[in-house]
Amino acid sequence: MDRQNYITMAAVQERHWWFRGRRSILGRVLARLKLPEKAHILDAGCGPGPNLQLLAQYGRVWGMEYDDYALEHAKKISDATLAQGFLPYDIPFAGQKFHLVTLLDVLSCIESDKDAIQALAERIEPGGWLVITAPAYNFLWSSHDVASHHYRRYTISRLKDAVAPSGLTIHFTSYFNSILFLPIFLIRLMKRWLSILEGDDSGVVPSVPINQFLYGLLRLESALLGYGLVFPFGVSVLLVAHKPVSDGTILA
Repeated sequence: MDRQNYITMAAVQERHWWFRGRRSILGRVLARLKLPEKAHILDAGCGPGPNLQLLAQYGRVWGMEYDDYALEHAKKISDATLAQGFLPYDIPFAGQKFHLVTLLDVLSCIESDKDAIQALAERIEPGGWLVITAPAYNFLWSSHDVASHHYRRYTISRLKDAVAPSGLTIHFTSYFNSILFLPIFLIRLMKRWLSILEGDDSGVVPSVPINQFLYGLLRLESALLGYGLVFPFGVSVLLVAHKPVSDGTILA
């Protein structure tokens, strides 16, 4: 990811409807998992730390990040244990196992996605969880994907294929950011027709009323996901996978 993306993310991650909405969805997902009271949690690719405080509500948090600027910003806003690292070949905190690993809009930036998931699966405790969010559908490719150095966007099927070799059991999948799917698709299609693929406006915070309205739409989706509703399409995809214990029990 370009350094400027991390700088922009750090500046807007507490206010921007997208980051706030994704945290709302993540909170609903985590609330449905039976995590230990003092769960050990790894945020793999934590960036400048937009999700660390939320994760800290569920246990002790570790975070790994390759970019120096993002890592330093995360240290300023969180008490998590943080270290530099990258997927799939340099995961820090040797010997530490986790009850929950989150991989939030990171997998698309990794060339060897199957290797990354396999490496993380080895660090998950039996009975533990992997939560992945990723951008959906290659036909939604935009300037943000270019600036973020994405290798791909995902369908649920493609994401399942990436997880399958790890031995994890897929527990739940859904798309999200579904209410805004059509307008986002049309805007990106128009930009493609007009050959506007330069610059990344994803860090622009809309006016307060619009920002709150868009956040409200994702809050609505998070509530529906909390009740187990599955969205058949969306701008993003969500997958929750489980590492079976020896007797095959799923702790949820």
